Amino acid sequence: MGNLGLSEIMVVLVVALIVLGPARLPGAARQMGKALQEFRRVTTDFQAEVRDAFSDPVEYPPPPSAAADTPPPGAPAPPLELPSSPEQAEWPRPHERRNER
Repeated sequence: MGNLGLSEIMVVLVVALIVLGPARLPGAARQMGKALQEFRRVTTDFQAEVRDAFSDPVEYPPPPSAAADTPPPGAPAPPLELPSSPEQAEWPRPHERRNER
């Protein structure tokens, strides 16, 4: 699929000649060539931009507070501290959210 043989190209040219006529066919072919040239230029620029973006990664340093609070790799995680009663919870309860509307 996508490969055109000589016979398919000839059919396309004959149909273009019938539809456009001999007077407008050279102008249409020139316009089509310019459009293809512009399309190739845009795709080449896009490919170069993507290639440059992936070849030169930017490394961001970790924030100072995150580096100090982060345990070393392989260390066990600290236990979670859950509120002992619902009143100590910091998130809004469902009945409080309904009143905000």
